[in-house]
Amino acid sequence: MIDVLFFLLVFFMLFTTFRTSPTGIDINLPAAETVSDQTPSEIVITIDEQETIYMEQTAVELSELQKMLNEKLSDNYDALIIIEADRRVSYDRLVDVMDNIRTAGGYRLALS
Repeated sequence: MIDVLFFLLVFFMLFTTFRTSPTGIDINLPAAETVSDQTPSEIVITIDEQETIYMEQTAVELSELQKMLNEKLSDNYDALIIIEADRRVSYDRLVDVMDNIRTAGGYRLALS
């Protein structure tokens, strides 16, 4: 029994001291000549308890939301639009926001 315990002790002592490099393999990546900026693939729309609409932390009116989304979606038409709504937001307000998003051309919706 002591032999088994000694073997387990030695086993764990040896194998827990081996560490791998947390940075991974050291390589030099090539640089591209024709680099283009990538647009973010997510647009976050927040509706707070007072039913104020925020698009990426900027307060907007419901009538302005469609115009602002048209500008954002013209660069990236396949962007995912995430709606973060407070639990006390009326269902009617949420549907109005979703209608404006779809009218602007946003069809990839997600509720956070």
